[in-house]
Amino acid sequence: MTAIKQPGLESFLRKPDPSITAVLIYGDEAGAVRDLAARAVKQIAGSTDDPFAVVPLQDGDLSGNPGRLADEVQSLSMFGGARVIWVRDAGETFTKAAKPLLDGALSGNLVIAEAGTLPKSSQLRQMFEKSARALVLPLYEAESGELAGLVESILGNDGLRIDQDALHRFIELAGTTRSLVRREAEKLSTFCQGSAQVRIQDVETICGNTAAADPEELADSVMGGDVSGADRLFHILKDGGVDPGRLISAVHLHVMRLQDLKAAIETGASPDQAMRSARPMIFFKRQPKVKRQIRIWPTAELLSAGSTLGHAVQQARQNAQLGGAIASRCLLSIARRALALQRDQI
Repeated sequence: MTAIKQPGLESFLRKPDPSITAVLIYGDEAGAVRDLAARAVKQIAGSTDDPFAVVPLQDGDLSGNPGRLADEVQSLSMFGGARVIWVRDAGETFTKAAKPLLDGALSGNLVIAEAGTLPKSSQLRQMFEKSARALVLPLYEAESGELAGLVESILGNDGLRIDQDALHRFIELAGTTRSLVRREAEKLSTFCQGSAQVRIQDVETICGNTAAADPEELADSVMGGDVSGADRLFHILKDGGVDPGRLISAVHLHVMRLQDLKAAIETGASPDQAMRSARPMIFFKRQPKVKRQIRIWPTAELLSAGSTLGHAVQQARQNAQLGGAIASRCLLSIARRALALQRDQI
């Protein structure tokens, strides 16, 4: 089937067509793809984490056993009811495994698959677009009108109105990432409960720092002991499509840099000299934060943090489905350790 837009998917989810056996959601905005796939799974199965109703698979899970997809499609739920096969990072292996499903040789449980950017030449995309048994939903960069409608819908569901100035400011701050816009709009709605109108001051209070989030800021929050800030930035970046494993790696690289700076200082350099000699250079506005982190962390503790992060990077690579949980647990644990070290120094 040719590509549909989001309203087409929502219409299908409200009243599923039994002739449709698979849904493919793809695009370069990983957070939005994951968010929409999760909502589709929940709409059909009633949950995203019920092991009896949802079967999560990765493309790699099918590499040694391509027949597993067919087995899961034809399997019955232990307690009855709808069952969904949720395939993440769909690629070449899934393409081969899904062919009998789209050709009509198989039927049963619905398959909802996520993929990244797929060019027109992609076999997976072509196969789904040609099949009458599939729905295909590409997610391109959202336009401001679509985002504004999303924000107004979320706020409106909670009985809130937002004027155009406040809405424009919200889009400016939250950016064009659908999943992040949804998350920030839900936070704004919670913050404004009890009011009828969302003001521009409310928007700036809730969303003022969203656009500035980057992995370096996350690293500074973690190593500086800002536990709540680290948690907030982690979710902003993850929901914005940054792979959790990359976030662990970014903090790991920063810890290795702190180790080098600490070593330079312990061999006679002043903190300022160590900063000036650092390569790549440390932006001058960031230097006070880095100096503070050097004071907080003893060398032995930095080595321990580096080891913990390196192990977490490997875990996230080996268990992509658990990458978010692994990253969150690791980064917040280190942030709490930084906070404890600061308290010990008082």
